[in-house]
Amino acid sequence: MRTVTAFVVLVGSATLASAQQAADTMVTAQGFLQRDDQVDVWTIVVPLPLQALGARTYVVPVVGKPERWSKFLNHYIEATGRVTRSPERGNPPIAMEIERAKEVEPPGSGHASVDRGMTLHADVTLSVIPNRFSWRDANGNDTGVNPFVLYTILNRRSTPIFYVLPNNDLLCIRVRTAKDSIKTWDSTTQVLSPDARRFAVQRAGIYRDQIRLPRDAAPLPGRYVAHVGVCAVDDYDVSAEFEIR
Repeated sequence: MRTVTAFVVLVGSATLASAQQAADTMVTAQGFLQRDDQVDVWTIVVPLPLQALGARTYVVPVVGKPERWSKFLNHYIEATGRVTRSPERGNPPIAMEIERAKEVEPPGSGHASVDRGMTLHADVTLSVIPNRFSWRDANGNDTGVNPFVLYTILNRRSTPIFYVLPNNDLLCIRVRTAKDSIKTWDSTTQVLSPDARRFAVQRAGIYRDQIRLPRDAAPLPGRYVAHVGVCAVDDYDVSAEFEIR
């Protein structure tokens, strides 16, 4: 066995020399643990491609006993494990057996707090995933990166937080340059029906939503700031920086 540590989300990296000859390799990667219930396949979806044993992929199949990590399902984790060749699985021809895993916060996350004494206390978090990336590689080819913004409200009170929206607009997002504060992009997500304008975040519950970040939002190299909030409620605004290389 050959041992290499490769942090996928800009934690660090190591060159996989002689990867074609290696039988397996140890890898540390960050991403979302997911499960396809229809075919009972577990995967880690990484925001930047994992390169190991000659393969390059954004979706890493998990083998062994993945159910032992079920408490992390749909969470952003850092996982360390052995990657082996698995050509019978198709594309990608590799699979990972997790040995250690923990939930982590995506790098560069921004935070805000809503505190109204006894009536309301919530933590608001915004993450651009990945927070440093390139649209094109050194040869001018598309990298295939698919960045998105993850917006989270965590209810810290012992009672639910209720929302009543005046229209179908839910989350408002805008992106601006960090240096000159020039707006480059904005968008609005919407609830699916008028009935969905009323919703609640339960006691100790979490509201989470994802917004895809198109290339038009940050087309040029440089630092940007993403700002997201509930359109009709100012208290839940939060910002996070990210960088285009």
